[in-house]
Amino acid sequence: MENNKLMFFYENCFTHFPGLQYLRLAGNQVVKAPPRLPKSLLSLRLERNLIKSVSIRDLKQLENLFDLNLSGNQLFSADGLQYTRSSLVVTNLTSLDLSKNQLSAIPQKLPSKLQRLDCSNNQVSRVTEKDMRDLTNLKHLFLDNNGMIVFEDKSLQWCVRLSNLAMEQNLLTSILLGLPKKLFRLGVKGKKIDHVGVHDVKHLNQLQVLNLRNNKLTCIREVLESLPRLRHLYLDGNPWNCTCSLLTVRRLLLEKGTDIKEGECAEPPYCRGERWMSSNSMLRQCETSYTFDKGKESKKKLKVPEVSNGKPHIDDEDYDTEY
Repeated sequence: MENNKLMFFYENCFTHFPGLQYLRLAGNQVVKAPPRLPKSLLSLRLERNLIKSVSIRDLKQLENLFDLNLSGNQLFSADGLQYTRSSLVVTNLTSLDLSKNQLSAIPQKLPSKLQRLDCSNNQVSRVTEKDMRDLTNLKHLFLDNNGMIVFEDKSLQWCVRLSNLAMEQNLLTSILLGLPKKLFRLGVKGKKIDHVGVHDVKHLNQLQVLNLRNNKLTCIREVLESLPRLRHLYLDGNPWNCTCSLLTVRRLLLEKGTDIKEGECAEPPYCRGERWMSSNSMLRQCETSYTFDKGKESKKKLKVPEVSNGKPHIDDEDYDTEY
């Protein structure tokens, strides 16, 4: 029943469907979840409606629900989803989408079986350890496009299974310390990061995708040696200082066969605007400081765009939308 003009449902509307498993009501004008939904329901999609609050009364009987989508509503809180001993609400929920609402904080006491949580495009300004403590099964966490200014270190220490973390377009100035060791993807695009140190990522041995686009980085060196499985690296949109120190990085990336979007040089003037993975100006300037086979280096650089190590290429759109 998606994309209609539905505004409300009568009390007994769904009691005639005791075996209903999937209900899609996206793109309507409902202001609350339908009453007395059947216990058999597995997936409930209510995105793009006018819902301002979630009631425990509306959801408490949905013991089999694993997928709930409330994206694009007018939620200020999601207290109706809280787990308490006296009120066992959606205990089997594994996927929860609260994106594009007006949440100022991550809801606490969410179901412990949750594996995917999307709180992107809200107004979350702070994330604490208390917010995340019970989410030990979480694998995918989306917090991009918030007004976040505080993300406490070690807030995610209990999320030991977390493999995908998106924190793009926030106001944080550094990479969070104490990230889970199983992290596969990390997105910190469009922040104000001007430095990435080895101590920030040295324990992330499983990391394969790192997005550092549109920050304030001017150089990046030893950090790459701490990421043995890195396959896709996004560095464009930073004001790179293309001095000789970047040659070491360039050679390391060539040797690893990393798929890279490197961006352009901002300094020094003689190579401004050139892509630093293929900058001949930088190479000529540093010839006297580095001894290596210029011809061999040139051959390698021509292969950079083709290297994928046998893995499918993850382009911009895939990275931003997949989880």
